[in-house]
Amino acid sequence: MTATRAARADLVAQLGEIWNRTLRISPISPDSNFFDLGGDSLLAVGLFLEIERETGISLPITTIYDAPTIAELASLMAGEAVSPDSSPLVLLKPGDDGAPLYIVHGIGGTVVELAALGRAIRISAPVYALQAQGLDGNRPPLESIEEMAEFYLEHVRGLQPAGPYWLSGYSFGGLVALEMARRLIRENQQTAVPILMDAYAHPSTWPPASRLKMRARRTFHLARQFAGAPPRRSFPALLAMLSNTAHRKDAAARLRDWLLERYPDLPAPLLRVREAGSVALARYVPRFYPGKIIFIKASHPDPEFPNDPKRIWRPLAEKLELHIVPGRHRTIVSEHAQALADQLTACVLAAHRCESRFIAGGRNRTLTNKQNLEPQAV
Repeated sequence: MTATRAARADLVAQLGEIWNRTLRISPISPDSNFFDLGGDSLLAVGLFLEIERETGISLPITTIYDAPTIAELASLMAGEAVSPDSSPLVLLKPGDDGAPLYIVHGIGGTVVELAALGRAIRISAPVYALQAQGLDGNRPPLESIEEMAEFYLEHVRGLQPAGPYWLSGYSFGGLVALEMARRLIRENQQTAVPILMDAYAHPSTWPPASRLKMRARRTFHLARQFAGAPPRRSFPALLAMLSNTAHRKDAAARLRDWLLERYPDLPAPLLRVREAGSVALARYVPRFYPGKIIFIKASHPDPEFPNDPKRIWRPLAEKLELHIVPGRHRTIVSEHAQALADQLTACVLAAHRCESRFIAGGRNRTLTNKQNLEPQAV
């Protein structure tokens, strides 16, 4: 056995033990896929932190897309495989040569959380996710939605020189996808109806009624949380929260307060990307979109999100089509990923049928969202 093959065999055994501990599954075949084993973004973070502690090799979290099995990861670490490049495009589901569907990442920048969704979408074309710049720690993250839209379009055009472009985005990513579609329309490029999955701009941009309703629901939620704790713990925690909210001035901290979010022990590159996303969201003010938007809403809105997307998005688009899927904001891409994938599939196939009817009718028209192509608009 050569030294390289021996090193790879040792790595396979070592990685197998790490995967067993991280995923709490034993045994794990070297050819088992991380995502098929229930892997998600937080488990991926823990996995790579553990690998670094055990082996001294630091890998970007993006490696899990290119090497999702123990065998593939060992080959990459042993120098037998080509290291993944820095493209933001991540293939979630292969397909034929049809126009791909693109899904833009959430505020954390990674697309591990979109793996289950991508595999469950039933279209013949490929499905790609777009991940944030900076996850590998080699380049600075982008701090504006406009910059992200331009950067992602550059890579999308490199993969697909001509439209139609099928754009979608989850949460924060919906805003980026919409900005990408706006740019394509301005350039007279073919783009299908953008699909926003439970996507909202910063509350400061919402109508007053929506902001008031969200604050009331959020206050009730926090009160219930504090009510379940002993007074000696809940009262100081409430005072600390109010003090932090009053004195923090940076955009990222204010956004964390809105999202009721406390970061886990993230590696520095992921933390920087997440902070950059927070800054970008706080800066972004949506502009009117000269076309139609499809909005997919979680059936049980979390306390920090509105339950009236029509009130928020109707003034910002020519036409809005609303669909509802089971779950909450964070679960529609995890335990309810299949329902969301079914809805995405239905929306894309319906738009394809409309496109085919226009072509069959001999009309020289494009899917630029300036036509009302979908039924059940609200």
